[in-house]
Order: sequence, then structure tokens, then C-alpha cells
Amino acid sequence: MNKIARILATSAIAALAIAANAQVKERSFSYFSTDAISNDFSYAGNVDLAAKTVVYVLPYLYISGNLGAEWTVDGWGTGIDSMTESIRFFHNETLTLDLEYFGNPKKTEGTETGDQEVELEAELSFFNDQTGDALFASGFVPAQKLNDIFNPAGPSFQVAQTGGLLRVDLGRKISIKPEVGPGRYENVGLISVNRN
Repeated sequence: MNKIARILATSAIAALAIAANAQVKERSFSYFSTDAISNDFSYAGNVDLAAKTVVYVLPYLYISGNLGAEWTVDGWGTGIDSMTESIRFFHNETLTLDLEYFGNPKKTEGTETGDQEVELEAELSFFNDQTGDALFASGFVPAQKLNDIFNPAGPSFQVAQTGGLLRVDLGRKISIKPEVGPGRYENVGLISVNRN
């Protein structure tokens, strides 16, 4: 295969990969005719024609937004800071979020003296992102409490509530005490999206 053919083949594969991951902006339709008929019924008497309509609705879930938060803290003393990230779910099924492993970031490297974790509060707020209507809000709670609030039996969000566009605002607030020394602190929470 010559160089130009390889470049064209690579470009075609890249274009297919991008298209496969592209977000569908609204309902899209593809249609074709079935049960073609082309017969002579001149001597058949009464004729019954079955006109079948079939609709296949495919599952759709596209997720867009930022999940992580990374702070760099300088200086001394006490300090508090917060930030909120938005995650959007474009969907056509009922969604329930199950949260696990959320908690205070623990020191993974750095000094062995002082506090070995950073106090983290978190909140989840859910919105119909087409109308702006609030659907549910946990309020700021210690991060580990989110594991109890959002479990497989937790709040479910039906398409009738969200209009197919659910926005989840994930707020985080860190409290740094004087005893929190140099180092790297980390917590990795898990958000499972259950579809039904």
C-alpha cells in the first residue's frame, strides 16, 4: 500500500471513530420501506393487504462534562474553597446514580506528621437542563454521606422529568486546617449510572 493510500485509509478510520463518538443533537430517524408488493390480483377475489409499521427506538446515553477536581493549596493557616462541575446526561431511559467510595482525600505522599486527610464536603444537585427546573439536591454533606444517599435504590430520574437532558452539578468544598501539611491527597469516588 503506498503512502497516500495509507493516509487516506487512516483518515477514513479516524473519521468513522469520531462519527461513532459524536453526540446526536436531537432525535434522528432512518427509514426504509418493507413488504414490497407487485402482483396481479385480477382473479383473486377480495384482497387483504397487511400494512405493518415497525419502530425500533435505540437506547441513547451521551455524557458530557468534567468529573475531577484538582486543587493546589499554598500558604499557611486555615482556608476553605469550593468549586462545582457540571455533568450532562443526554438520555432516553430512566437513570439512577449509585455512588461509592466518596470520602475525604487521604495523603498518598508527603510528610508523615500532621493530618493525613483533607476534609471534603460534597453536594449533588439535579436539574432538567432544558427548563432549569430543580429535581433534587443533597445539600453540602460530608463526602462519604453521598454513598448512602445515592445507591441503587436512590433517586431515579425519568425522561418525563428531565426532558432527556439531565444536568448534575457536583459541588466540592475543601477545608484546610493548619495541621494539613505538604503532600498529595486523593480520593477517587465511583459514580455508576444505572439505566432502566
